[in-house]
Order: sequence, then structure tokens, then C-alpha cells
Amino acid sequence: MTDTTAFTLTVDQNKFVPPGTAEMAAVLGIECRTTESAAAEVAEVIVIDRSPSMGGVKLAEAKRAAKAALDALREDAYFAIVAGGHDATQLYPGGGALATAIPRHRKAAANAIDRMTLGNLTYTGVWLRCAADLLASRPGAIGHVLLLTDGMVNQDSASYTADLDYCEGRFACDAVGIGIDWDPDQLKHIADRFQGTRAFIEDLADLTDYFTEVCGKAMGKAYGDVALLVRTPADVAIGSLRQVYPTLQDLAGHRRDLDARSALFPLAAWGTETREYMLDVAAPAWPVGEERRAAQVLLVRGPDHEVLARGNLLVCWTDDPVLNTEVNAKVAVHTGQEQLAAHVRTGLAALRAGDPPTATRHLATARTLAEEAGNRATARLIERIIDFDPGTGTARLKQGVTEEDRLAIDVGTDRTVRTPTSRTELT
Repeated sequence: MTDTTAFTLTVDQNKFVPPGTAEMAAVLGIECRTTESAAAEVAEVIVIDRSPSMGGVKLAEAKRAAKAALDALREDAYFAIVAGGHDATQLYPGGGALATAIPRHRKAAANAIDRMTLGNLTYTGVWLRCAADLLASRPGAIGHVLLLTDGMVNQDSASYTADLDYCEGRFACDAVGIGIDWDPDQLKHIADRFQGTRAFIEDLADLTDYFTEVCGKAMGKAYGDVALLVRTPADVAIGSLRQVYPTLQDLAGHRRDLDARSALFPLAAWGTETREYMLDVAAPAWPVGEERRAAQVLLVRGPDHEVLARGNLLVCWTDDPVLNTEVNAKVAVHTGQEQLAAHVRTGLAALRAGDPPTATRHLATARTLAEEAGNRATARLIERIIDFDPGTGTARLKQGVTEEDRLAIDVGTDRTVRTPTSRTELT
């Protein structure tokens, strides 16, 4: 049995909507607080790109970061090191096994990392399949993969897709790009597919801190196989569920419809953390003034769907404009940040296509939305590309925009805030 007191679920919404409104949204906040006794068995696979472009300082810093990450592993954790090229080389321990992170094994792994040499090609799917097979040797462990790359996937599409399909649901993956020759969309696909994050480490000196932080978080996972189960009345349709904090993540590919009225959304493993999700449903026009439950939301765990927490999405049609025009603060903040990310994507695409006016217009809108959401970090990233006047809302594209600038804003837009901060901090 799970300690159900570890989880809380809150529902933020404005249940009052104008008559005839079909769609409604709510923010689901989930908080998990773990104790030392709740620590689960965990397993970590660190995957390092060793393609030819990784030569020089990139490979040296990757080795340094991987060795530092070993010290972030719990002694009772299991781990492996994989080097990626056209194949996946098991640097340590080898033989399709995982090792325990005792000091002797960490030292041997560090020596193996030091001996790593360059290979060829970037067959990322092969690397992830190898990681999945290694983690399968500890089926009871919460598996995590830390993937580093500096280039685009050049594995053929069919085998790459087959490898990702093979890995589905077997682990969470945080993917990091270094240099400027990797594809942010490919890393975003991996992050969404395996419910992790993507990152861009612009200064290689920061890579060690990133590796240590990510592995440390993986060691804190206590509950695996957690999911949101959404149930609705027969006349209500489940639209979508997206993670909106701490990062934007599309969960559409993880949805499993149990029947016509129930959908299950796996949420990967949890430690001490808070996440927020946006749920959309569509309902018919019920009588004005009548409050009904549009959806029941259950936080569940395991194949038997043990209930950890529960909440309701309510709806009441009203013709009172005071009630039906109020916008819930959390819904507004996260809706704005989703729109922000969409404008950034459109702006960057226009920039790549040689259309500065369109790029400037969308990036200026994104900067305004960042200010309204209180997302200081994203606002500053956007200002690497445009000069923005907060008083007039006008913008001008900067000269000399680099690929580092584009990658930083593309990846940085994934990260969101929960509540607005002072607008004066953005100017």
C-alpha cells in the first residue's frame, strides 16, 4: 500500500460559465512529500554521445560531468554507463547488467569513463534501447536515463521509431544538448515521450552541475506507476491533459482510454515535488443554475488503481456576468504560458525562414505574455533576440542573433512559473 498522505490534489477553476459554453478548463495541482522510509529502488543509466563531433573539450567536459554524477548516486542505487555511436557500448559494468553504486564500483566506472574514445554516428534510438534492456534487469526499480548529445539523430527513421516504441513506459529520460548542431525538436520529442525534460548547456563548465542535479533528483524518486484517472458522465468528453508546471509537456501520446467515459494518463515517478496539469473537457448545455460534476479526477497508482487523492471538476451555467466572466488565476497564468510557447515556436520558425517581421511580431507577443505571467527567466531569454519596449509593447529584432540564442529560447520556453511575480522585476 502507498502512503496516501504523501499526495495531495487540488482543482483550480471557475465553475461558472455562460449558458451554451461547451468547453471548460481546470488546473490540477499535485504535491508529493516523501520521507526517508519511502525511498524506492532506483536505477540510473548515463548515456554519453561519443560521435566524432564530440571531440576535444566537449568530450572532456562530458567525462568530467559523468564522473561527478556518480557521486550523486545513492549507494543502494543501480547504475550503468553507456557510450553512444552507431551502436551502444556498455562502458560499465558491461554484460547487460547494472552495478550497485558502492564506492568500489563508482571508482571502476570513473576509470571506464576516462578510457572512453570517440566513435561514429548518432544512433540515439539504439542507445535508448540499450538503456531499456539494462534497466529491465531490475524490473522493480524506478528507471531513469540521462542522455547527452551534441548532434542530430542520423539513424534511419523506421528503426529510430521502432527503438522509441520499444522503450515506451520503461523509464523517464532527461535529455541535454551541448554545442549548436543538435535538433531541439528531437530532444523535445524524447522529453515528452519519456516524461522528462530537455536542456541546453551553453557553457560547458556548467555541465557537471547539471549532471549532478539531474541524477540527484532521480535518486529522490519514491513512487512509481502513478497516473491520473479521469472519469466523466456519459455526455461529457475528455479533451486533453497537459503538464503546465514545472515544464510544458504534452501527455496526448500517453493517454489510455479505458472505456468511453474513462481515460488514464501515466505521470511517471514521483519524489518530493509539485506539478500542475491543465485538464480540458467539453460538456453539453445543462440547465442554467444547475451545478454538476463534469469530471472526477483520481490520482492512482499501480495496476489496481489504488486511489491516492481525488478531486472534481464542476460546472454551473449562469447568466450572471459577474460570475461567468471571472477568470481563474491559475488557469489564466498557464494558458498564457502555453500561448507564449506557441508564439516563440512561430517566431523562431519565421526567423529560420528569413521572415524578420513575422518573427519580431510573434516574439514581441511572447515577451508580453511572459511579463503577464511573471515568467522572468523566459522574458530575459526572449530579450536575447529582440529589443523590447514594455511601455509600448513594440520590439526590434537584434542584429547578430546566434544559434546559441535560438537554442536557449527554444528550450528555455519549456520552463514555467506557477504564480505571477511583480511586473516591475521584468523591466
